[in-house]
Amino acid sequence: MSENQEEFDALRKAAYSFVNEHGKEAVALRAVCEDFMGRWRDARGSAATSAKNDRALIDDVVRWTMNRYNRPRYKPKRSREERAKMFLLTPAAYQISGEDFGRASIRNTARITGQSVSTVARHLSRQGIAPRREAKIRKLSKTGQELTRILDETFDRRAYGIIQMDRLGAALWDGAEARQVPATTRTSRRKRLKTMLAEISAANLSYSIVVVDDICGIHRGRRFPSLSEAATWIAEEKRLDRYAPIRYPSPQTETTTEYFWADPVVIDAMAVIDMAVTGRFHPSNKLDAIFRFERILFDITPVLPWLERAYHSYAGDDMAENLSDLASMITDPDTRKAVRRLGTIMRELKGFTGSFPLCFDAFQTVDFVLGIMDKTAEASPESFAKLAYIRDWFEESGAYYDDVQNELAQMLEKEKSGEWQAPDPETLSRYLPVHSTNKTTTTS
Repeated sequence: MSENQEEFDALRKAAYSFVNEHGKEAVALRAVCEDFMGRWRDARGSAATSAKNDRALIDDVVRWTMNRYNRPRYKPKRSREERAKMFLLTPAAYQISGEDFGRASIRNTARITGQSVSTVARHLSRQGIAPRREAKIRKLSKTGQELTRILDETFDRRAYGIIQMDRLGAALWDGAEARQVPATTRTSRRKRLKTMLAEISAANLSYSIVVVDDICGIHRGRRFPSLSEAATWIAEEKRLDRYAPIRYPSPQTETTTEYFWADPVVIDAMAVIDMAVTGRFHPSNKLDAIFRFERILFDITPVLPWLERAYHSYAGDDMAENLSDLASMITDPDTRKAVRRLGTIMRELKGFTGSFPLCFDAFQTVDFVLGIMDKTAEASPESFAKLAYIRDWFEESGAYYDDVQNELAQMLEKEKSGEWQAPDPETLSRYLPVHSTNKTTTTS
């Protein structure tokens, strides 16, 4: 190190700047340091330093920079919260693009959101929306489309595995019901499957498929290096008996009857009421009901570790109080604010409900803390009507929550069995929010 601290700091910063821009290249770095020292000497006169000291200083800085210095970590331009928000809003923007531009497309969505086309495509794909891929699938035969759905359900975006052709054929044509088929039927199925698998592999749907005898090897998201390597891999997987379990796509059937107690908003409201009365907010997935009413963060992942720390804290059993105490240790401002807000919600839910509350009081507490009625009136008037009906039912019954807790948990089963009758549409219409009723009247 040079005795001249100013000289050393100047050369060090010049070396760091080069590495940040061009990476670690020893020869180029030394040339930059030598050029810098030459200009430094010319600016301050030859007497300022000696050539021997220059070489020693350059050697030290180059060695230190190559061995110990690393580029600063890349800091994204947007925060995690902003990225999560854009991820969740992209499907809605995709629908809006169809209204604004006449056709919903990735490029039009990018024009609305200001994101790149590749970013929009990635966001939509992760949420099951891939318009270009769907267009390619629709070009296949109906049976080929069904086969593609089975493969999509069985293999993740980067998964791979082997499947017996007979089992795949049974999944395609017989569904979950296994049955014996004649040998001639199995043979014809294999021929049809080979043809369809070849079409799927060539349709650019991110599948690479190779059929060897009665086994098909499938790579999703990548290609086989060669046919010989694919055959070797399939033979090894077959020897180890590593067959991929076939998963069936969820049936896309429209239910004509929607149960009263199966409404997602009603389920969430009842879950929050139960948490408020019992004071039990763990495991963390129970809090999803709160997060859907109060979006404290678009991406709650950073909050989850603090929830676990609060639950397992030795400070006491009050999870809300533990959360508030831990919030001061969080460096990220968005996460700190979210944890404090969640702690406040949990504390108010427990505190305002009190001991042995009436069902009506518990409902009113949850509405006061989270504003569920106002939020539901705007987002889902039908769900608002159901909640308002439950609220009036609680008020008329005058029951204590502890006395009917188990009964409330079984209301959906009772409705399905006919033991409890849901109110008819005319009755529920009287509970619709005012602005929704006026809108309906105006439209008609």
